[in-house]
Amino acid sequence: MHVVRDDGELPAGQDGSGRRWLGRTRLVLVLCGAVVAVVAATAGVRWFVGEPDPAAGGKRSIGYGCPVFGSDPGPPKECGPPAALDPRRAPVTEGQRTAVRDRARAIRLAASHAGWCMTGAQPECARQPASHEPTQHDVDAARLWLSRTEASASTARLARQGDPGHVGGLLYAARLDDVCVIGHFEQVPSGVSGEEIVGLLPDGTCLPD
Repeated sequence: MHVVRDDGELPAGQDGSGRRWLGRTRLVLVLCGAVVAVVAATAGVRWFVGEPDPAAGGKRSIGYGCPVFGSDPGPPKECGPPAALDPRRAPVTEGQRTAVRDRARAIRLAASHAGWCMTGAQPECARQPASHEPTQHDVDAARLWLSRTEASASTARLARQGDPGHVGGLLYAARLDDVCVIGHFEQVPSGVSGEEIVGLLPDGTCLPD
């Protein structure tokens, strides 16, 4: 075993192989650091910083974070609290989540793709449409395709303040068995954002009006 001093030098008497080992180790650490930096830049969390709160001594309130994948499209957008934080929802077990995960993928594709490349094997999958911010037309298309899934009930809308997602993003919800799949897209099609598998509200729905 080679001992390295705090200044990075090898003690006297240790041969050049130790120096080569140390150099290679430093190179690996540098490369690992670069990889971490790239990952942090491509999959991070964006935070919404609110207006100054007089009750908090003028400090700005910090909102909830939403995941971002790929290059940052611009300034952070307001993101509401996750659906799982709603105390009215029924509890969900990990077994319930596992039971619907495969079907949740079909829900996600229906909401985002609206008929384009629904299986990943069609010829049109090679020609992805340009992604764009969701419009009411995308909401209507998402509702149509969600109604064709195995969900017993589904809905979609442009996210409002307080919704679990980016304000203005495409928010969708679908009931599978006794749980809800709720997610949101900042861009469509295939814009990856967040998804949750949570419990039902007391009235049996997935999203409040």
